[in-house]
Amino acid sequence: MMPKQKRRFKLSLLFLGLIVLISWQPLHAQAPELGECDQEVEEIASNQLPKAIRSWNQKNYREAERYLEKALRYDAHYADALYLLGELKLRQREIVKTQFLWSLLVEECPNYKPEIPYFLGVMYLEDNKLNKAIPLIEQFLANPERDFGYDKEAKAALEEAKLKKSLLENTVAFDPKPVQRISTTADEYLATISPDQRTIYFTRRSRKVNRKAGPATTARLVEEFCASSLQANGQFEEGAPLPSPFNTSYNEGGPSITADNTELYFTVCEDLDGYKNCDIYYTEKDAYGYWSTPRSVGDHINRIDSWESQASITANGDWLYFTSDREGGVGGLDLYRCHRLEDGTWSAPDLLDGRVNTRYDEKSPFIHSDSQTLYFTSNGHPGLGGFDIFYAKAIDSTWQAPSNIGYPINGEEDDLGLFVSLDGKTGYFSSNSLRANTGWDLYSFEMPEAARPEEVFLVQGNLDVAEGASLEDATVKIKNLKTKELTEVKVDLETGSFARVVKREEASDYIVKVEKKGAAFSSRYLSADELKLRPNVETSLELAPMEVGREYTLNDIQFESNSSKLNPAARSIIEEFALFMKDNPELSADIQGHTDDVGDDESNLRLSKARAQAVYEYAISIGIEASRLSWHGYGEGKPLADNATEEGRAKNRRTVFVITAQ
Repeated sequence: MMPKQKRRFKLSLLFLGLIVLISWQPLHAQAPELGECDQEVEEIASNQLPKAIRSWNQKNYREAERYLEKALRYDAHYADALYLLGELKLRQREIVKTQFLWSLLVEECPNYKPEIPYFLGVMYLEDNKLNKAIPLIEQFLANPERDFGYDKEAKAALEEAKLKKSLLENTVAFDPKPVQRISTTADEYLATISPDQRTIYFTRRSRKVNRKAGPATTARLVEEFCASSLQANGQFEEGAPLPSPFNTSYNEGGPSITADNTELYFTVCEDLDGYKNCDIYYTEKDAYGYWSTPRSVGDHINRIDSWESQASITANGDWLYFTSDREGGVGGLDLYRCHRLEDGTWSAPDLLDGRVNTRYDEKSPFIHSDSQTLYFTSNGHPGLGGFDIFYAKAIDSTWQAPSNIGYPINGEEDDLGLFVSLDGKTGYFSSNSLRANTGWDLYSFEMPEAARPEEVFLVQGNLDVAEGASLEDATVKIKNLKTKELTEVKVDLETGSFARVVKREEASDYIVKVEKKGAAFSSRYLSADELKLRPNVETSLELAPMEVGREYTLNDIQFESNSSKLNPAARSIIEEFALFMKDNPELSADIQGHTDDVGDDESNLRLSKARAQAVYEYAISIGIEASRLSWHGYGEGKPLADNATEEGRAKNRRTVFVITAQ
């Protein structure tokens, strides 16, 4: 699955089409029909033309070329000679000479043949001489005597030329840096990062010797599926091959993983009687951290007569994107996606619409954790040459027109394999051309503002299951406090872990809470400012049964020093607690305040009472019957932890509720 080397020179599909378009007849056919030009020509020059045409018709092309060159030596502006010699050079694929000759022809005789400016414009477009290409193609489209059958291609060429000009004149910042430690003297490519940004999965290719094969063995290139973990210093480790069940075949990689780090999708390729067939497999992590034996995603996706690869799963695991060359697509390689069914399997693949797929190749999809922004490479959308990186956004299940990520991220050579961090600020890709003698390495760069995905945040955590409770039927919900929208989060019934990516709305705070019949209220508050700075949130919630006399913490109710005034966060938490009380109408509770031992006992007692009373009064003001609530303050008298440490003091500064009846 090693990426192909970039080609130093590559004719575009448009230009290859031009070669066919211009060559009305094969080279060995009769000389093409001349155009019209009102000019005076030296007689000695015009006498060479019949000889050139006769030689051409006799298939003596070298002699025809000699006569045409002779005619131009006698009269350098002779239109017929310029045209015929340019045509001959084009059919011989001597493009630069054709450009020179036809440029002189257009200057001398603009309407010699209406199509010549178009053909010449496309040649200049191929060379990125856009200031020459654009006016020539526009000249053709403005000519009422043109062949209108070329209009579609000419308009596409003009669009591409203008786009190229815009991209080249409006560059984006691009300063790629190798990802330290992962980038070694070996080759590293086909990489992705987990949504929580803690693990980079990639393929490493190096020379290894099988020492069990005896003294005569030789080193061979081995591709290994590897992983690198983020260290405490903010850098990734070098990484190592993944253990069994990975690396059991010679060709696997191209990974993608869900936000909860429990489902990993990748490509496995096999040689079937000379045909290299690639399919998409997946593996699941169990409660002990072991990966299951990889399995196919299904025969309705993986087909024996087509190539399925480059899987990209959404962070929440509800959509699977991939590349395929199966019949029924738009072009050679196309992008498809499936959605998760209720039983956990995948739907039949849907071809992405014509705004994304073209009649050429689209591949290397990466669906960002926002589930709306798709990055991919294409040689079918107008770009700078070869495969360019594009991005498209899905709005209400409809894809917007893809945008080119910009120059110099995209250049004239092929650009492949982009993936983007959770916060959208960092892009990653593999390259073998940015540093000398290092092979393929993984690089990172700052993403252009326009190409960044929607702002999201990832909530990861665990349910701490108290004695007497179980995970069965427990759910975690994330509430947008501005819109009141609820997002349900899947909880792993074996481990109690949960993870969910949620679109972040500007200036919106959120509450994460656990819900289960018979379970006590437990929540965490996420502020808009916190999420903007740190979109990867780790939290835990207590899953405990409701019991009379038991204490439960109201997390994140915090007060300023020596104050009992409720801040917006505290009010939001009390509002959610009030909803819990309304959902459990038989429940009564005592609100209790506690402090650490900093300060004198009397002041701490007074402050704890004032704070408990503030919580009580606000709960009453929003609809909880006074008969169901009471309040008390205990100062520093009931510590949960040792006040000798800051961690212990933080645990002791708390607001709790104790169930008094249910």
